[in-house]
Amino acid sequence: MNCEICGREISKGYKIFVEGTEMTVCASCKQFGSEKVSTASQNSAKRVVIQKKKPSTRIEFKEELVENFHEVLRREREKRGWSQEELAKKIQEKESLIKKIENGEIAPEPEVVEKLEKIFGIKLREKVQEVKIEDKKKISITLGDVVEVKKKKIS
Repeated sequence: MNCEICGREISKGYKIFVEGTEMTVCASCKQFGSEKVSTASQNSAKRVVIQKKKPSTRIEFKEELVENFHEVLRREREKRGWSQEELAKKIQEKESLIKKIENGEIAPEPEVVEKLEKIFGIKLREKVQEVKIEDKKKISITLGDVVEVKKKKIS
């Protein structure tokens, strides 16, 4: 068995909760979560609740926004002589949303991207090529491969 955070081989794992997710970790990684405490006694029956996942209504694209999409939007809006307020009214969104998108503070939701593409007649998304890594060894990615753990310095 491997630690789900650092990937080390472990013989005895610790069950902890990290941001609401139960994980089996090694002794050195158990500090990153709170230990699971069993509330049910051994003689009592455990209650298991199985919840079905609700169907996702969110639209997922296999495309990403083009680089500097916010500059493209500003240029297209100015080309037509529209203010941010006018554009917001035309696509039925708030002016503050348009300001944040054009300043590059936020990426627009897929529905907003569709409205902007339609009103300007441009493509703001491009297909993303999926990269597959082939390796002869079977590699399992752990949380430790993805996340950098920052340790506090004690003064």
